[in-house]
Amino acid sequence: MLDREFYFLKKHILNITRALFGAFLLLTVGCASKGYQNLNARYNGYFYADLYLNEVYQDFEDQYQYNFDEILKIFPVVDSSTVSSSKEKLDDAFKKSSQNIEWWETSDWVDDSYLIIGKIRYLRAQWQYAIETFQYINQNSKDDPTRHQALIALMRTYMDMDSPEQAMQVSQFLEQEALNQEEAVDYLLTLAFLYQREEDYGKVKELLQRVQPGIQDKTYKIRVNFILGQLAQQAEEYREAYLYYDNALKGNPPYDIMFHAKLNKLAVSGFANPNYVDEAYKTFEKMLSDGKNQEYQDNIYYTMGLMEQRRSNLPKAIENFKAATQVEQPNQRQQGLSYLRLAEIHYEDLQRFNLASAYYDSAVQKLPKDLENYEAIAKRQEVLKDFVTQLNIIEKNDSLLALAEMSRMQLEVYLGRYIDAKEDKEKEKKAKTQPANSGVNRVDNSGFQAPDGSGSWYFYNQQAIGQGQLEFQRVWGNRPLEDNWRRSLKQGIGVGPTTTAEAEDIDDPSSDATQPDLKSNRDTEVEKLMATIPFDEDQKDQARIVIQDAYFKLGSIYRFGLEQNQEAINSYETLLAKYPQTTHRIDALYALYTLYEPIDSNESNRYKQMIIDEFPETIMAKTLINPNYLQEKAARNRALQLEYAGAYEAYESGDYLLADQKLRAALGSFEDVDFLPTVELLAAILKAKTESIVSYEQALNDFIEKYPEEPQANYAKNLLTAIDPAKQERLGNLNNEFSEDFQQIHLVAFTFSEESFDKDSLKTQLDKFNEENFKTVLFSGYVNFDTSSKIGVIYVNSFKVKSAAESYRALLEKELAKLGLQGDSNFHNFAISQDNFTQLFQNKALDQYLTFHQKFYK
Repeated sequence: MLDREFYFLKKHILNITRALFGAFLLLTVGCASKGYQNLNARYNGYFYADLYLNEVYQDFEDQYQYNFDEILKIFPVVDSSTVSSSKEKLDDAFKKSSQNIEWWETSDWVDDSYLIIGKIRYLRAQWQYAIETFQYINQNSKDDPTRHQALIALMRTYMDMDSPEQAMQVSQFLEQEALNQEEAVDYLLTLAFLYQREEDYGKVKELLQRVQPGIQDKTYKIRVNFILGQLAQQAEEYREAYLYYDNALKGNPPYDIMFHAKLNKLAVSGFANPNYVDEAYKTFEKMLSDGKNQEYQDNIYYTMGLMEQRRSNLPKAIENFKAATQVEQPNQRQQGLSYLRLAEIHYEDLQRFNLASAYYDSAVQKLPKDLENYEAIAKRQEVLKDFVTQLNIIEKNDSLLALAEMSRMQLEVYLGRYIDAKEDKEKEKKAKTQPANSGVNRVDNSGFQAPDGSGSWYFYNQQAIGQGQLEFQRVWGNRPLEDNWRRSLKQGIGVGPTTTAEAEDIDDPSSDATQPDLKSNRDTEVEKLMATIPFDEDQKDQARIVIQDAYFKLGSIYRFGLEQNQEAINSYETLLAKYPQTTHRIDALYALYTLYEPIDSNESNRYKQMIIDEFPETIMAKTLINPNYLQEKAARNRALQLEYAGAYEAYESGDYLLADQKLRAALGSFEDVDFLPTVELLAAILKAKTESIVSYEQALNDFIEKYPEEPQANYAKNLLTAIDPAKQERLGNLNNEFSEDFQQIHLVAFTFSEESFDKDSLKTQLDKFNEENFKTVLFSGYVNFDTSSKIGVIYVNSFKVKSAAESYRALLEKELAKLGLQGDSNFHNFAISQDNFTQLFQNKALDQYLTFHQKFYK
């Protein structure tokens, strides 16, 4: 019995062991199976990673900015702050995807996990890692849908890297792939977004029309229909736009979309058929009265303005755009857009640039800086601000000059009217409360207008000045200029027609008593105004200079900033007519020459000839005469620099006579060359080596006088400063005696009376004689020897040896006799060494040197 029980117990244990082993074997085999790996990879890792990633993308959608004044963006912006705030989700998604790849490496969800990792890297702007991940999926995944999604994500990565060419290459690859409907929608929307970023709205429209029927996502279906409506409206295809906006209203869209789709439907119905305008206005009024639309009233008025602007009803458009800026709850962006429309109408259509400037000021203040074309808008605002500034400068200074011509009594009446008008304006301002957000953001210099309602400050309004003078003469007649003009201010400056001059002269009984200083605020204000009037000539001249500058700037702004060439012509011609001697004359003439060139050749040539006649030495005139002048001048510069290089090389090697000859030849061959000052300075320096310190000093002084503004003039001044010590050292060695060192370079010179002979004529005759009789180039120079006696010295250099100088002197004396110089009592002809030439000019001992010359020279 016991044995039997033991047998069955052993058998039971064996069965349990076999069952446990079978279960273990089954578990081991099952864990390695594809199905088990897919089960764990999909539901343990990928599911949550994909969920977290989609939540981040939904955050982008929730923050989508509906800027209805622009074509809506197809996709929301990938906002870095949203990515940062979603760090925990993205980290978890990245971790789960990485674990999927590591733990379940044989599952079908590895490539999907790589896709999530690539998208997270894209969101974090880790561009290169994202690109490598998407490329890896494309090369290694056997699942086409996953590959296609990776390629679409790769396109978007290149787009955000601002590499549209590479994004287009990926697109061309995808065009060859067989995409399912969902992939095709994603791809076409991404491609349309690429073209939208490139502002190719023709391709955007084509692609959205192609993809629109297949979109299943409600948000994107509504958005795409709205964008197609905007594109059709922009292309003035109003019937098509109406249908797209109607489609955008289907599917219970968000209120913003619904409101603007309805609004735009009304607008395009009015554009398409003028007969619908009245019906559209009725609907507009109904929308304005609907409390739900309180915050959208500026949009409604703005749309009404667009409709009227499209119909060329500018007064009504302006009325509506103004209303859009004055609603109780304005949206700053929308308010800025309304100001922008007002600015554009006044700039482009009405060409009232003063008002346009004011509206541009307000638009730039209200509009966000990320608005499309914001930089162009801000640039135009700056141009117009400068334009208005110049207009105000001209008006103000013209008026001040006119006021300066009035008598003190006339000024009294005029300023009284101005102060009265100012006080009335202040009272009017206090009497009513201005709406906080209405009006244009522009304050003029005073904050007050003229009593006649004109836009100019009364004090600077020339028409008002003329009226003031007539009013004064009507009441007072022609009064003389007097110094007691303030007396009537005690009774108030505004003088009525019943006031008499006699009443003004009644003495106060207590006038002898000491009076307190009861100077009124009115007196103080008059004094301040009077202080701005240019009464003396210096002040008037300064005002005229300011006006001239403003007219010239105004012409430039009209031409280049506002592209109003006729107005530019008017400004330049007004400047020249009013101020013919203006410092801007040559520039104004040239501007008129170029402005008239395409429209009136006769006027253009007239201004061209004026430049040539009046400013012949300017580059402008020379270029007008010879269009190739600058190129030819550059060629002359290059040629002169080559000549200079040869002369400088001789100078450096100590061959001063050769260097001097080369430089003089170059100076005789070139003119109107920028490099000339450098050449002439070296020629002056060489005189210290080839002539004497006297001629060297004279040459430096001549150079500084000729080229005072050139940078080389400072160097010449430094050389001049160093001459005296060198001169004293050399003369000190001579002990006031003439040197018997005849191995020096020599000159031949002659003295003459400057009262009897013209130095330039003598030099010309001498140069001609040298040129005709000597192969060696000889040069002449002039130095004043005795100012009081008017004795001059003309010399010829340079002779290496004494004997050559003696021979030349003998020949020269015969030539000078032909010119009649021997009849001049001051005429003496002699050879002289460098040191003795310096000594002669130092001690002026001409008779002593002539004795010395007779002794030592033939």
